[in-house]
Amino acid sequence: MRRRELAAAAVLLAFGLFAITQARGLRFGTVAAPGPGFFPLGLAVAFSLVGIGLTVHAWRADPARAAASTDLRRAAVVGTLASLLVYALVLEWLGFLLATFALLVFFFRALQRQRWLVAVAGSLATSLLSYLVFKTWLGVNLPGGLLHF
Repeated sequence: MRRRELAAAAVLLAFGLFAITQARGLRFGTVAAPGPGFFPLGLAVAFSLVGIGLTVHAWRADPARAAASTDLRRAAVVGTLASLLVYALVLEWLGFLLATFALLVFFFRALQRQRWLVAVAGSLATSLLSYLVFKTWLGVNLPGGLLHF
């Protein structure tokens, strides 16, 4: 298992470093007026940092403990994929706020084992903040669904 995790982290790191070299050829701009290379370079740096973090994590992991948690990770992956499929199917009907709130409650409660108060408060805050950012500041049309706004 450790070998697979190291290989996956190395691939992610290699992809991030390659993307950095490609994005550096684009005009960066500024934070106030981003150029075409602003977001690609930021994402490439983020990929690289995640790749480094995963490499360190995989290198330091206890192989016996990692093998024992494989079934739990598989269940979490299946749960995540299934919940994202349901989210995509109900997004138009429920609307962005309700569907995102429900998805995040599931993530916080079922996958992260958070208390109900933390799950509901975190989901509500994240849903409202993302709605504010995308709808108000960025002007993205989001599905209103049952709430009709």
